Amino acid sequence: MERDKYMEEVQQWRRAFTKVGDLTGVVVTKDCVEVDSIGKITNQLLDMLLHHQKLVPWDELTKLVDIERQLFKMEKLNDLEPNVVRFIGIIGMGGIGKTTIAEVFYDRVARFFGKNRCFLRIYEHTTLLSLQQQLLSQLLQTKDLIINNENEGARMIGSRLKDKRVLIVLDGVKEKTQLEQLVGNPNWFGSGSKIIITTRNRDVLRQPNYKDKMVEYSVEFLDTKSAMTLFCKHAFGCGFPSKNFEDFSKEIVERVEGHPQALIQIGSSLYDKGIEIWKEELKSLEEDYNNRIFKTLKISFDDLGKTSQEVFLDLACFFNEKTKEKVIEILKSFDYRPHSEIQLLQDRCLIEVRSDNTILMPKCIQTMGQQIEREADKRSRIWLPKDAQDVFDEPHRVKDIKGVVLKLEEKQDEIELEGKVFEDMRSLKILEIGNVEVSGDFTHLSKQLRLLNWHSYPSQCLPLSFESRYLFQLLLPLSQTRQLWNGQKGFEKLKVINVSGSKNLRETPNFTKVPNLESLDLSNCTRLWKIDSSISRLNRLTLLDITCCINLKNLSFSRSCKSLITINYVGSGLEEKGLDNFQNDDSQLYFQPKRRSVFGINEGFCSKNKIGSSSDRPISPSTPSRQPQ
Repeated sequence: MERDKYMEEVQQWRRAFTKVGDLTGVVVTKDCVEVDSIGKITNQLLDMLLHHQKLVPWDELTKLVDIERQLFKMEKLNDLEPNVVRFIGIIGMGGIGKTTIAEVFYDRVARFFGKNRCFLRIYEHTTLLSLQQQLLSQLLQTKDLIINNENEGARMIGSRLKDKRVLIVLDGVKEKTQLEQLVGNPNWFGSGSKIIITTRNRDVLRQPNYKDKMVEYSVEFLDTKSAMTLFCKHAFGCGFPSKNFEDFSKEIVERVEGHPQALIQIGSSLYDKGIEIWKEELKSLEEDYNNRIFKTLKISFDDLGKTSQEVFLDLACFFNEKTKEKVIEILKSFDYRPHSEIQLLQDRCLIEVRSDNTILMPKCIQTMGQQIEREADKRSRIWLPKDAQDVFDEPHRVKDIKGVVLKLEEKQDEIELEGKVFEDMRSLKILEIGNVEVSGDFTHLSKQLRLLNWHSYPSQCLPLSFESRYLFQLLLPLSQTRQLWNGQKGFEKLKVINVSGSKNLRETPNFTKVPNLESLDLSNCTRLWKIDSSISRLNRLTLLDITCCINLKNLSFSRSCKSLITINYVGSGLEEKGLDNFQNDDSQLYFQPKRRSVFGINEGFCSKNKIGSSSDRPISPSTPSRQPQ
């Protein structure tokens, strides 16, 4: 430990001496005229001051927080092989502080490059030709440069700057062509040159010419302590909250989640304001989203293409913190390219894939996306119960709805819906609801459905007309259904059926037209007495769960059902002889009259209530009746 500390100190001294060695000075000897020497020093100082006006003034610099830590990281990247051309990509979402870090770093190191430095800001409508003109004019100290086209400009940059040690900052790069035509090759610049690039799109940095020359620095949200300090500097003019405003400050900082630009904007707007205005500001953050923050964050959304915007909104409204596999499966069913879209949103710093393989969208980004959806002229996504009730009460507003996902794990007031409302939802692709009372005729579900997850489904069967070639998950736990459907229904992509805890279910439907079914969960269906023999034709079925199906006496399988790996029938009405016809050496058949582990999860006791994971599925102490009631 001591040695590491010593070596770090040695490295700091080496960097300092290197920087001192790079400084140009005035040589003074005993033969020099004192007035001339003083004049030279004065002129050099004036030249430095006149030619290096700070991008971040001192009074603004004092308001920044965490900047020294950020600069230390930048300097470490900059000091990697100091005599080679180095590209440093500063990446982050809009308003996160990329430009500020680049400006302060530029101010700190500019003197080591003399006049061979350029900070180039790339705006929305700036042409490549004008950017090339600015770059060359500033670095060559000339105003008479004529460039006829972009390719000529790129050649001039490569030929005129190849012997110069330059510092270039390109702020706000959006496209690869901008880099290709401005700083396209390390060979264009002299030894020791540093090229700093700020961007919201990591993909622009992936260029073959930059191999081994590019290092990336991702700008993250501020931690709670730094966020509070930054907010207070702008709200109170100091690094801590004034008396009576501590709790308000904590709540605002918590809701903004460390986004620097948002903290600055809200803090500045509250400076020297009364407590009633603070309360209103906090309420605006609770109810929708502060308009100033919304505009700042929406820049990143506006940069996306139409399809990517749709994927982003689906993630913001429905799938935040879901597993990547589930999201990919759903997006694929929408005919999107899920792997490409998720990678793009990662590159734009709008989401991250965590180590547990769940997708995380920062709260402030998610809220921005949800606000975009709620302000849309035509709503297509519903995730709040109050919105569901408002929209469903007006039939003309539901025809464009493509997703309804209400949080099933949270206790919610019962929603009352007219059954007819589903007839108008012809674009509906995802339906995840629970605790819904349906009145009137319920005869229709969208044939566009990909995912149907309806806890406590209220009808005795699915609508007679319902048949979807897109549906891949049918989840109706704790439903009132007696039979899912009559006859044969075409669900060619359906992989999962879960009707666990459906105590009125008597028998399963015909599975002939469900060729891709992989998992069938019938656990705790206590009145189930028959599984249709067509189950034998399911060549992809790997899991059958009949835990606690106490009235199920027999299973009839053929040898063709070779994919079935697990039959879980603990606590069911089956005896071992009920499986005599089933022969598959790969299967794991569970029949145990006591608590045991299945799939690595401990079994519990048979539940008369809600059935969830296998940890809730147990052995029934009751004796099965002779006939289902």
